Amino acid sequence: MASGSARISALTQQWKSWLHDFMWDTNLAVQPLWRRTAIRSLQIAYAVGRDLAEGQLSLRAMSLVYYTVIAIIPLLALTFSVLKGLGVHNAMEPALLNVLQPLGERSLEVTRNIINFVENVRVDVLSIVSLGVLLYTVLNMMQKIEMSFNFIWSVSVGRKFANRVSEYLFAVIVSPLLIFISIGISSYISTNLFERYLGGYTVGGFILQVIAFTTAFVFMSLAFAFTYKFIPNTRVKFKSALVGGVLTTVIWKIMGGIFQGFFINSTNNEVIYLAFFSVILVMIFVYLGWLVLLTGSSIAYYHQYPAKTRTGRRRTWLSIAEQEGYALCVAYLIIKRFHLKEEPWSAGALADHLRLNPGTIDEIIELLQSIDFIRPTNEEPQKYLPSGSVEDCTVAALRMKIRNYSPEFSAAGSTVAARVRIKEFISETDQIIDDRMGSIRFLDLTERVSEPENKPDAESG
Repeated sequence: MASGSARISALTQQWKSWLHDFMWDTNLAVQPLWRRTAIRSLQIAYAVGRDLAEGQLSLRAMSLVYYTVIAIIPLLALTFSVLKGLGVHNAMEPALLNVLQPLGERSLEVTRNIINFVENVRVDVLSIVSLGVLLYTVLNMMQKIEMSFNFIWSVSVGRKFANRVSEYLFAVIVSPLLIFISIGISSYISTNLFERYLGGYTVGGFILQVIAFTTAFVFMSLAFAFTYKFIPNTRVKFKSALVGGVLTTVIWKIMGGIFQGFFINSTNNEVIYLAFFSVILVMIFVYLGWLVLLTGSSIAYYHQYPAKTRTGRRRTWLSIAEQEGYALCVAYLIIKRFHLKEEPWSAGALADHLRLNPGTIDEIIELLQSIDFIRPTNEEPQKYLPSGSVEDCTVAALRMKIRNYSPEFSAAGSTVAARVRIKEFISETDQIIDDRMGSIRFLDLTERVSEPENKPDAESG
């Protein structure tokens, strides 16, 4: 028995070792496309599985359930009033039925109740205070959603308040419109197209089903892709957002089938919970929906940053020399763009170019702003320019500012003999560097370097 367990353990270890080498030690550059795609997919699946096991996505999905319950009626009321002005408000009920389809027979009941609530909210007769509360509830929910997506994309800074109103309301309108367009096209296919062209064919019904399913799938994927590209406060590549959107739609369909099979047909649960059964079903469905949506965003993140599939979102540990070097590198890139009169760098573009975690870039930018070396523009996303003249700005001077900056100065222990001696040594070393290289300006480095800055990054996916 002991020898059998040992063999199983050794075999398991062997498989783990092989899988590890296959996933992380394979040179993808020399692999054919299908094999490279398979390995990338396996790496992303591993990374997303690790995120789910850590529990952060689940916790954030649970918190969004709470905000959804509070804000869903004001959100739909606001969307309904805007869409009513566009003349497409009648598509709201079919859209909700489509989204709540996994609830089975109860989808009609839940949809009807929501529509009744929405119709009772008369935005046109609300007082200023009531309208303000409605808008605040919607914007607060959207802010919480953005925070969850920012966590997935390792972004520590959210949108400015001035940009939230216009951008959030834009998202509230565009996403439902994509769903409504999908439903409208599906209805047109089911009626006009079938009667005109497919009615006389034996397989006309089958062709119709394929076209309707494909159309709904495409527009649902585009709606998810729009969400992944727009909501995080960082630059998301459309290709990565679309990959996340397609896979989210697949997971959504699978989740809907499983949910419907295990919960809707369970009469025992209905007997236990009685009148609360529909409420509990909706809560579970909303939680699973948010979990699927956040999982899809995680897929898009790892597709855009394949190097993070192995390390995850934890900050890369940088040595003191690397921290100093990257800070000077960011300063150099900003000065070079300014000197050449090119478009300024944003934090997301710097993270892509230097292949660094966006959080690390945020810390460097905060440091350079604290020493008044750079300033942000009023654009969204923010871009960065030098605060003063760069003609006489030397690398050694900025290096000394970075090394000596401390937001909370403390003189405690400054007279300890060991500290005094080390400070003297560091001061003498800095003086030697300043004597030999203190006159080198950032513009001198700019003139020496001629390679393009925006070289395509294979690791960025």
